[in-house]
Amino acid sequence: MSMDSMLHSNHGSAPDRRSEAPKEGLMDHEWITKRGGWYRLVLGSLLLVAAIIGLAVGLSIGLGLKFVMWCYFTTGADLSIRVTSGSPVPLPTGVFPAGSYSFTTALTLVSNGCTSNAVAWRCFPFSTFDPARPDLSMATYFWIIRLRTDGGYEISSSDNPFAPSFANISLALLDDKLQTERFMFSFVTGKSVTSSTPLDGSNQVATCRYPVTSMHATIWTRIRASYPANISATAAPVNASNAFAPWPFAVEVTQETTDVPQCRDAKGTTVGGDLRPKGMASTCRCVYVNHGLQLTKGKLGVQPTEMRRRKHR
Repeated sequence: MSMDSMLHSNHGSAPDRRSEAPKEGLMDHEWITKRGGWYRLVLGSLLLVAAIIGLAVGLSIGLGLKFVMWCYFTTGADLSIRVTSGSPVPLPTGVFPAGSYSFTTALTLVSNGCTSNAVAWRCFPFSTFDPARPDLSMATYFWIIRLRTDGGYEISSSDNPFAPSFANISLALLDDKLQTERFMFSFVTGKSVTSSTPLDGSNQVATCRYPVTSMHATIWTRIRASYPANISATAAPVNASNAFAPWPFAVEVTQETTDVPQCRDAKGTTVGGDLRPKGMASTCRCVYVNHGLQLTKGKLGVQPTEMRRRKHR
């Protein structure tokens, strides 16, 4: 008698299990029971987890970049965001006049009417325009123009130790779509001046502070600049610049104050005595322009009468 017959006769109530195939567990897989099977299982699991993590990170970066681009187009936010790779998120392409530009001007006028001592007021680069040596008076401003969500424009400065810093100042648009179209902006800041020679009562140069100094700027968008000499070769922009391209149009910048200077030497001692103006004039001023300048020796035209009239119309 077979073993199966004996089991069936002795336990009549037991079910017949001959039709049930034995269940195969994880340990019974041939590829695991072979040498190195467990290592292959662990390695496969790690690869699967890595793939899932990589997919999640990729999706998050992709969505993050889309969010950054949305922020720029809807808010004009500064995209100084960096992703995990360390490369900067590229600025989207816009249209003129938005973008970053370099505004090259010449110092044409220095007025020191706010003080009785002329050396207490100075203007960078400390040399006024001379047609024979035009580069000595050169001063360049690096500014960024952004389009706001309401359709207007605002302007900010970049790092420049010789120029006032400012951010997100609204630009006023005048003569829209005319040949005299221009932006204007102004703000109040402080200005520090290092005297060119020691002031009375001290054998050291002094630092003179003017707490309330106004800066005014006019930026034309159609009238061409004439300074520096090679600016005429610069094409009129169409797309926004993201590399501080030269601004090829006219610009005027003025810094002025009626403050009496507060001057101190390196030790913090007040120097200079009574620096209040003695004459009728009471304003100190620095004027920079890039148009109406004779680049060959001859008569200097700082600002054409017609442009002066248009500016203040």
